[in-house]
Amino acid sequence: MTIQLKSTYKTRPVRFQYLAEHAGWRIKVYGIRYSDDPEVTQVDQHIIELASKAMLAQLPQPAVTDSRYGVGFLIIHQGQDRNWLLLDWWYDQEIIKQLLFSSPVDAADQVTPAESDLMACTWELAVHGFERQAWIDHVLNNPAGPDIEGYLNQQFNKDV
Repeated sequence: MTIQLKSTYKTRPVRFQYLAEHAGWRIKVYGIRYSDDPEVTQVDQHIIELASKAMLAQLPQPAVTDSRYGVGFLIIHQGQDRNWLLLDWWYDQEIIKQLLFSSPVDAADQVTPAESDLMACTWELAVHGFERQAWIDHVLNNPAGPDIEGYLNQQFNKDV
């Protein structure tokens, strides 16, 4: 079987944007940017602002429970055809819960849930892998005990 690719793989910049605080939550916000111009490495600021606001409103309340720690990460992927918005938070020690939405590239506040069988693309999975290891290092396998601040301070910035 031969796979017909639409295009060849090109790296995309992944950049930590800021630490969002919302209703008791602390969420690392990342941007991934599609562009044909190699000089363009940041998601458009208005997309970050609109998508962050729309997605952070989706977080469950209360932020902290016996099995929810009020921390996670948001990936805003300014893609070629759509913005992809992945909101992930840590749950029950080593589990990630995720909401996946998308929006038109030119209307980042018009978010709609993505198809239920979608998870992430190759670029977004790089952030998931990084966040997994940061959680293990700072929370699950830290000899001094769970260090949420250390986890939040470890951030991913790379072209993948």
